[in-house]
Amino acid sequence: MELRQLECFSAVVEEGSISAAARKLHMSQPPLSLRMHQLEEECGVTLFVRGARQITLTEAGTLLYRYAKEILELSLAAGADLENLRRGRRGTLRLGLISSCGCRELYDGIKRFHALHPDIAFVVREGNTFALQEDIRENRIELAVIRTPYQNASLEHISLRTDPMAAAGALPNVPGTGPLPLASLSGCPLILYRRWEALQREALEGAGVTPNVVCICEDARTALQWAVMGLGTALVPASILSLFPDLPSRELDAPTLSSSIHLVRRRGASLSESAALFYRSFHEVKNP
Repeated sequence: MELRQLECFSAVVEEGSISAAARKLHMSQPPLSLRMHQLEEECGVTLFVRGARQITLTEAGTLLYRYAKEILELSLAAGADLENLRRGRRGTLRLGLISSCGCRELYDGIKRFHALHPDIAFVVREGNTFALQEDIRENRIELAVIRTPYQNASLEHISLRTDPMAAAGALPNVPGTGPLPLASLSGCPLILYRRWEALQREALEGAGVTPNVVCICEDARTALQWAVMGLGTALVPASILSLFPDLPSRELDAPTLSSSIHLVRRRGASLSESAALFYRSFHEVKNP
């Protein structure tokens, strides 16, 4: 089984048909069809059922696609590492980041690390907490910055900060600059970040508020962009507000909605030199 076969197979899966994959790969359809037949013969199983308009993966095809993506990603990572060595760099750090992290503690730490180790390059993979845990498990990344709550005994962590929930955008008219009571959000058009939707609804209803939800989105940045357009009040982790400094915001008086931002690694796993140095740099700040 060759990398080129896996690249072709992945393209067929992602494009949904051999003809579309052939266009993507800049090759004609018959040679690609032949490659797929050869791959099935080599594997000894049917990988997909060819329909009139698109292919459908079999169970074996689904399994091979998962492995193909991992193998191709590791191949790219190896190529990047070798290229960095050729250029005189010490290596590449594969780091996962949640989209809702504007954590100053993290970026101050990255800045310190880069000043000490300018010969280490970063490859950043973005995703939500659950996707990044899977990326660590599958060895696509070595370290990740994720947000509680999560349940994963296979991870060890360094806590970077506790992050309260905040309201941003059209704020209720409450005097002062301190945390807003949840009850003050009664009647406000709310923009919720899906991961926190259930907890936010529970907290609001506990404060006697019937949520007036105008939008639920998958990314905290999207919630804030809606708030920037004047479409409502976004309820998001406070650390991400650093990415929207001109947007009116106040923390919420809601301790049950706070979370912690963690730098995590797989417990007991060996790390590359670059990842070990990075993880240790944060550990030393927390434990001088």
